Amino acid sequence: MHTQGAGRDVRLLHTSDLHIEEPADAACVSALAASARTHAADALLIVGDFFDHNRVTAETLVAVASALGELAIPVIVLPGNHDPAMEGSVYERGAFGAHVHVLATPGGAMVGLPDLDLEAWGRPHASWDNMRPLADVPERGAAFWQIGLAHGHLTRGIDDIGRAYPIAPDEIAASGRDYIALGHWDVPSDASHGGVVAAYSGSASRVGKSALVTLTAADGRRRVSVETIAC
Repeated sequence: MHTQGAGRDVRLLHTSDLHIEEPADAACVSALAASARTHAADALLIVGDFFDHNRVTAETLVAVASALGELAIPVIVLPGNHDPAMEGSVYERGAFGAHVHVLATPGGAMVGLPDLDLEAWGRPHASWDNMRPLADVPERGAAFWQIGLAHGHLTRGIDDIGRAYPIAPDEIAASGRDYIALGHWDVPSDASHGGVVAAYSGSASRVGKSALVTLTAADGRRRVSVETIAC
């Protein structure tokens, strides 16, 4: 356990793989906003494939921006393999609001939320090429809470050899993060390894499930719990 700093308790709403394609699909973002209010979430994480593809219409982007405007908390978005952060992407064309932070820098980006004493790092999909979402994670930053976002396939055995966007359990363990928020699988799944808590949240739009992640600081010590909720 890391012990520097006092920290504060933080509650995160974590979802992924919404695959928004039409204006009506933005209703799932409104549902997430309502869930965030119900559960007193401090931030929303959308871990890849927010959009089904980068060709969605301007009308869809406006509908999503309007729904994101219902959130009074920070939103952190990691582009996935369906909506990579590349030239002409939804993240270049959309205007989602100052409270929405897109981790769009190829190779990895960090965003700090000082009010939560939290920093989030993630390596976005920035092309159609294969990549390792949790390779070479940087050292922990200065904030008390350090989380990672990764959109890829957890490799658990021989059947996973050759899968695209691999995430090895040892990479989770070596990340140095308090929590790794995963995307790419629709079904909620625990992926914790080596003392690092990690989870696939499920998809609010596809299976009606997300994860409520509670980061608890007690006497400078960190505890992380993950609960699957309907959303």
